[in-house]
Amino acid sequence: DIEVDSIELAGRTFLEVKTHKGNPDDPKGRYEFGTLTSFAYPIEDSEEVLVVATTRLETMLGDTAVCIHPEDPRYKHLHGKYVIHPFNNRRIPIIQDAELVDMEFGTGAVKITPAHDPNDYECGKRHNLEFICVLTEDGAINHND
Repeated sequence: DIEVDSIELAGRTFLEVKTHKGNPDDPKGRYEFGTLTSFAYPIEDSEEVLVVATTRLETMLGDTAVCIHPEDPRYKHLHGKYVIHPFNNRRIPIIQDAELVDMEFGTGAVKITPAHDPNDYECGKRHNLEFICVLTEDGAINHND
């Protein structure tokens, strides 16, 4: 958690970012946090997509799995399959984890970024996932060449 201060938010919240000049779209220079953003990962060798929701869209560059609940009937046909990262074409496994996924929250599919979230870290350890650090110590995008 070196790149963020961990703060529990009840929902959409505007906050200042100490290390940034300020949001020109907000009169007080604050940024929006605590809002779910959805995006779709294409399923490998399929026309289907798997929609995930996140409050930290910038960490999608370090996603190393998409997690579904093993008993979720919507996704049973995806067990053992892969999604394709839309920016770098990396194959990302679709894994099952009953401990992490709440079938009733969001889409029931969770992007896993083990290097940037404590819950994802634990899931990454359980499933032996790669840990990709997407932010440098000064908050810039790490190109991971």
